[in-house]
Amino acid sequence: MLTGSNLLHTKQYNLRLVHEVIRLFGPLPRAEIARRTHLTGQTISNLTRELRELGLIVEGDRRQEGRGAPSTALAINPDGAFGIGLDFNRDHLTGLLLDVAGNVRHRVHVELEFPSPAETLELMVATVERLIAERGIARSAVCGVGVAIPGPMYPTPDGLGYLVNPRSFPGWHKVPLADWLQARLAMPVLLENDATAAAAGERWYGAGQRIGTFFYFCFGAGLGGGLVMNGTAFNGFTGNAGEIAYLPPVLAGDAGLGSGDDSEARSHVGAHFYLPRLYEALRRDGIAARTPADLDALYGAGHPALQAWMDTGADYLAGLTLAVEYLLDPEAIFFGGRLSERMMQALLDAVTRRLPGRRVPEKAATARLLVGTAGEDAAALGVATLPIHQCFSPAPQVLLKRGAQQATPAFAFGAHA
Repeated sequence: MLTGSNLLHTKQYNLRLVHEVIRLFGPLPRAEIARRTHLTGQTISNLTRELRELGLIVEGDRRQEGRGAPSTALAINPDGAFGIGLDFNRDHLTGLLLDVAGNVRHRVHVELEFPSPAETLELMVATVERLIAERGIARSAVCGVGVAIPGPMYPTPDGLGYLVNPRSFPGWHKVPLADWLQARLAMPVLLENDATAAAAGERWYGAGQRIGTFFYFCFGAGLGGGLVMNGTAFNGFTGNAGEIAYLPPVLAGDAGLGSGDDSEARSHVGAHFYLPRLYEALRRDGIAARTPADLDALYGAGHPALQAWMDTGADYLAGLTLAVEYLLDPEAIFFGGRLSERMMQALLDAVTRRLPGRRVPEKAATARLLVGTAGEDAAALGVATLPIHQCFSPAPQVLLKRGAQQATPAFAFGAHA
């Protein structure tokens, strides 16, 4: 249960708490907010007045509940605050403008061909400015920008952030993307592993809302993994939890990835799911494919080369699924990302057929396999929510002074204390 304190020094926490209760359960009258938070009626009156003055909540209809005068319900103001999410990989950039009520207010998408760090910075800045300008919102209402990037990420020396360091990005060695972007935009920037971001997006906006512990296979330019444990995305010690693609391909016997001197293909299972590699293989066979939509068209036409890729992928995913089941014991395993829904469903079905003969009989309960419902923008949704969460979450750590990662927009709680 979310509960509060009447102590003066916890005012910032209580403001966040009341805002969160209204966001999750509203519209609510003040008496109900007091009941849910264990705060006094006078404290609730003071806090909700400040939230209304900040433009973060609004008064709704008056309700008649039992005897006495009707009470006024309080609701979140969707126009009160926003988060921006950027989902970046070597083949695309998707930008979302998300309001505090969880509604997508604007979307920008660009297909890419491996831009340089400098090109990426300019594109990200332009995308953020476009999201703000085209919807006519005030910059002061933006909590910050979340950026989903492929891993692995490299922690900064101060431990407060990450450097971009993906293995598949030549020329991107320890790029301080968050610092660059924050300096250009003059607003908080938060980085997150793209698969973890997608898992968070599924948790907040997809079928994961009803599932506390799950693993998320993220099909982007490559294969990633995200983990939600007891309702919270798990990052790991260095922010790289879930890098399942780097496991060795010892899972499917001789259905292996590579041959001859193709050492990378034999070293980790993710090489099979690396889409630029697949596109190149198809081009050698005279087949033009550059995007996941092209792959979906080939799949729909029953092209044998793509079907072979799917079959081998299902072999590897079956082994990965068992590894996840036995190590983490999740309630569900989601298939999500940029592949088409029907391709992910086909992979899921093929994995399901392969599992019975591989599980040990003593495995009493197994994870449900599900196609994610947050869609291809799951990662962008996840990171767009991060700055909003930083601004409004009643987590205990908001009472502590932190570094630059703490989101502090113009309406930051405590600024008017």
